[in-house]
Amino acid sequence: MTEPAWLPLKLKTDKIAAKPVALWTLVCEYIKGPMKLKIEASGTWEYSPTKGCGPDGSRQAGFLADALNPSAPLGTLIGKVGGSPADKASSSFVAGSYVVIALDDKAEGALFFTMNDQVGHFEDHDKEVTITVHQARS
Repeated sequence: MTEPAWLPLKLKTDKIAAKPVALWTLVCEYIKGPMKLKIEASGTWEYSPTKGCGPDGSRQAGFLADALNPSAPLGTLIGKVGGSPADKASSSFVAGSYVVIALDDKAEGALFFTMNDQVGHFEDHDKEVTITVHQARS
């Protein structure tokens, strides 16, 4: 199987703050599936004063049942397509430091990212990670 040719997606920002203005950071105003996205992230951010991690989250902090995405460790970079920067989101995907995700034909809307945590715990967050997003050429 051959790897797709990847084209950079035009982003509003490549910096994802650990403490965003809203709950989610708007990265791209509109995408529509079906498409494949390759997302890479680097850097460190803090989910609590003096407790940091990279975009893959903190294994020591573990999984929180009431986090935005309970299937990812605390501090992990997560994303969603559609909705608002202020909503909790009924579904999100785990991006971490690297992911290739296939969006189906129902995926449509803005592309957002944030740190995985409980909604009421973002005030302790600090720093940011940097992302790149590429779309597979069709």
